[in-house]
Amino acid sequence: MNMTSKKDLTPSILLAALLALPFAAQAQLPSLKNLPGLGALGSSKGDSGNVTGQNDALVRGYVAANKDVLLANALMAESLGLKDQAATARATAEALTDGATKGNLEDSNKAVSASTEAVAAEIAKSPKLDAQSKATYQSGLAKLAQGLLKYVNLRQPAQSFATGLKEASPMVLPKLQSGAYIVGQLPNGISNVATSVKNASAFAKSNDIPVPPDATQALAAL
Repeated sequence: MNMTSKKDLTPSILLAALLALPFAAQAQLPSLKNLPGLGALGSSKGDSGNVTGQNDALVRGYVAANKDVLLANALMAESLGLKDQAATARATAEALTDGATKGNLEDSNKAVSASTEAVAAEIAKSPKLDAQSKATYQSGLAKLAQGLLKYVNLRQPAQSFATGLKEASPMVLPKLQSGAYIVGQLPNGISNVATSVKNASAFAKSNDIPVPPDATQALAAL
């Protein structure tokens, strides 16, 4: 079997492999600054001394964005008659807290994906909505756009956190898994939610539902 050399591994793969190790094994590893290429993930060494604080701030921001998306999907699902999906998305949002672990974030992302897919599938059927349902849908679209803006605003903090990881002691790595997970997930999260905003806006336009200004602003920020 062909083996891949360290220099061929991308920074994200190196980081993922490191965080997957048992805590005892992590404590015996050298500083992350010795990993090749990790510095390319960020651009400011000035933030490296407060990597734990950066982790916590990144988690809070990501949780806020995920809650917006989940509540948005709950509102849009409700407007489309998807009561069970709406209830699940809302319950997941309410359970998500600023102290979320990597596992909590993974679960919330699964809920985001499931509710997004349910809404998209129903939209594809071109349902007709009454006035009340249109108003609920519009509220959901506005909340979805707010979530997208929050994701976009996490780009720079995520880069700074990634840079801080380069200097982090292996002893603190167990406390940084949530932030490292977010760094890996954020690009896809932004792309997926942007697609949702575009599709939801197109459905709104075709059904005489005013597109909230937040939706236009969010897409312009990409």
